[in-house]
This record gives sequence, structure tokens and C-alpha cells, in this order.
Amino acid sequence: MSQLQNKIRELHDAHGSGVKDISGDSFKSYSDIYQSSLRFSNVFGKYHKEVISVVLPNSIEYIEVLIACLLTGNIFNPIPFFTSDEELERIFEYIEPKMVITTRDVVQKFTPRLHVLNPQNYTDVSKEIVTLTESSAGGSDVAALYYSSGTTGSPKGVLYSHDNIFYLIESINRGFGFNEDTKHLAILPFGHTASINYNIFPCLFNRSNLVLADSFSNIASRFFRILSDEKINYAQIVPTIVYMLLKIRYQTQSLDFSSLMFLGCGSSILPLESQMQFEKQYGIKIGNLYGLSETGPTHIDDPRSAQWKPGTIGLALDVNQCKISENSELQIKGRNVFLGYYKNHKLYQEVVKDGWFSTGDIVSYENNKYVYKDRAKDLIIKGGINIVPAELEEILYTHPSVQEAVVVGISHDIHGEDIISAVTLKDELSDQESIKSELYGLLSQKLSSYKHPVDIIFLETLPKTHSGKLKRKEVRRILDNHDCR
Repeated sequence: MSQLQNKIRELHDAHGSGVKDISGDSFKSYSDIYQSSLRFSNVFGKYHKEVISVVLPNSIEYIEVLIACLLTGNIFNPIPFFTSDEELERIFEYIEPKMVITTRDVVQKFTPRLHVLNPQNYTDVSKEIVTLTESSAGGSDVAALYYSSGTTGSPKGVLYSHDNIFYLIESINRGFGFNEDTKHLAILPFGHTASINYNIFPCLFNRSNLVLADSFSNIASRFFRILSDEKINYAQIVPTIVYMLLKIRYQTQSLDFSSLMFLGCGSSILPLESQMQFEKQYGIKIGNLYGLSETGPTHIDDPRSAQWKPGTIGLALDVNQCKISENSELQIKGRNVFLGYYKNHKLYQEVVKDGWFSTGDIVSYENNKYVYKDRAKDLIIKGGINIVPAELEEILYTHPSVQEAVVVGISHDIHGEDIISAVTLKDELSDQESIKSELYGLLSQKLSSYKHPVDIIFLETLPKTHSGKLKRKEVRRILDNHDCR
């Protein structure tokens, strides 16, 4: 039996703590959650080391399914509940799961060959997991398949082992200082690894209280009130949520955030200007966190540190080693590095050499902290000169009217690539021409003219993935079709 399975089995006598669903106004102890997960044992126990796709909304029931997958030695494959029908069909064709757990009726319609189980219609509770001995897993066995279409549209399945999860979460608990008294708020979709790694597993390991909501949008107006009333110690968010909270400008003077350690922000890098503005406006510090599906969280930017300054991704967690290659790419080695890519061993061999995983991210090491620069593939090469989009984006974010900004390279016959920017505004009725002139003024103060974009285009929204990551390829397509001045 794996260390992960043993850790999960310890939940059977955790009576005092558990999970509160503020969307459904319900609470369930970990002991009861563990017992409820046994109702899946008969059907899950028929399989071993098979992929079980989970397409469920954020809920206590979701955690029960996760526990059942792990204890029966099967492979947990989370998929966001709001994934479109067409995309679900593509995902299932690629993954070929043995079973799909979902409340969505449409799944059965377009995939009649799949074994689909609606957990709300399944109440066969076993007294014990009779196949547990046969279903014991080794540390190197696959525990999860994290699917991602990425920002390029190419499917990618990350295979994560029992030991990967166990050693990663143990390291997160040490690095972040999570313990049995740490109360988490989980609002990001459970179909992505952020809530799983930063909230769900740390709480299961520590048997600490977890508060969940079905989505941020449904509790946006109550977000700060929940932090205060529930005495939340930690919550994980994404940059999109920061932008929304800054735009709405909540009145929080009467609320008490003394229990909150800090907010963790991941999925994509939060601009320094937004990070500082949020702290000034609400008195809450944000840690800019870094990690990948292939490794889980690898660094902690801890605002509680005495010498903390925003603008870095902080220190490496003790589960992994880090080094920077000659071309400034971050490389990671450790027990948190994944087993391989699903159906694509060739790609795995390309990115993992001698145990070192090449992240594709450009970083620097300054004042004993890691500083994220940009994705290597997003660098703009203009006339043979490398230009980092984030350098321009940080300047654009300093304008008070800018909500989001992105800089990409577009093809150019002479330079190879030229620079163009897309911007969304906090107030869509703002004078765009005046703002554009002011943005060029800011860029002129900070950067040489060859780094200036040929145009700044205003869009209503920027295209993103389900997890909030910017689709730069889609932005580039939109701007390539725009008549630049």
C-alpha cells in the first residue's frame, strides 16, 4: 500500500474536522466523507490502475470520488465541470477512460461506449473496501492523470504517481506552514490542479478544515465577508480574480482578516503593479506562486517573511532542486517531477534528461530569490534581439485605467517579428485614444523605442483557458488580423 493510500486511510477516524460547502450550506466530517466514499468501492473495485474521469462541480461529493479512486488503486482524471460538450468528446477520445463520473446527462448521449456513473443515483454503501488488498498501489504507480490542452491547443496528459503526490503535499505543508489548524477556502475549479494541490490534499493530509464554494463567480460579492466570517487562514486565487476584485472596489473596513496568512496566486504570473495595488486597497498580501502540472507547486513567495518584497516567485520548496540553464531556463529535479506524458513518451524524453525537467520558463536568481521572466516560447525576437513581453506588460499595468495587458510578437517581413499589445480597460467607456497616448508616454519613459509596440489594441476581454491562463496564441491570431498603424 502506498504512503498516499495510508495517509488517506487515516481519515476514517477524523470526526472533528471536515469540509463545509457554503454553496450548499452543508458540512461533513472527514470520517463521514471517508465512509461515504466507500459506496463507490464495489464499482471502482472492479477496476485497477484504470483511468476514471471525473466531471463534477466543486462539492463534498467530489472529494469522496477522489478518495475512492486513490484507495482502489485507480487513476484519478479531473476535468472541469464546465468543459464544453465538444471538448469533452475530444478529451475522452484521447484519454479513453474506463469510467466517467459525472452529473451531466450529455456525456452518455455522445459517448455511449463509456461506463458513466452519476454519483447522485448511486447509493450502494459497502461496509468496507473488500478489494483494498488487491488494489494496493506502489509509490511509483500512477495516481492521477492531469489533462491539459495547454495554451496551444495540443492535448497533454501528465501522469502523476502516488509518491509524486505524497512527497509534494508533505513539502507544501512544510513550506507553507500548513497544519491541523490551518483553515482553507477553495474556490477554484476542482478540475484543475490548483485547488487539488494547494487546498484539498493539504487539508486531507492535515485533517484540517476546508471551506469550499462551487465557483468564485457565485460568491464574488461575499468573498471578503467569507474570509472574515469563516476566519480563513489560506485561499488560492488566480490573477483574473485579482483583477475583478480590484475593479469592483469592495468596502472591507468592518471586516477582520487577522486570521488570513496571505492569499496565494497562481496559474499565471500576477503583475507586480496589481500585486501592490491589491495590498494597498485591501490590506491583504498576495504571494505570487509558481508551479506546473508536471511538478505541482515548486516555489513559495511568502509575504510573511520579514524581508519579503513582491515581484519574485520566492524560494524553492524542499521537495525539489532547481537550477538555471545557460539559456536562463528553469530546470527542476525531485520526487515531485512527473512520471511521463500520457501516450507520448517521446515528448517526456525531450523535456526530462537525467531527472531534470526543463520547464520552458525563463527565470533569474536575484537576492536569493527566483524571478520569473517569461515563457521561453513567448519571447519576441525583433531583428535578432530578444524582447521579454513581461517587461512591457509590467509598464502597461501601471496605468490606472488598465485592467489586463498582454504583449505578443507578430510576423514582420524585415524584423522577423514586431511587437503589438492588447489591453482591456477597467471602464469600457474610457477615452481609448487618450489612454493609448498615455501608455506610449509611459513606455517612452522606461524603454528604448525599439521595444515599443507598433500598436496598442483595446479588447473587451482576453481569451483564456478554463484555469485562467492567457491564450497567447489566440491573442496573436486576433492581433495578426488587425490592421496595425
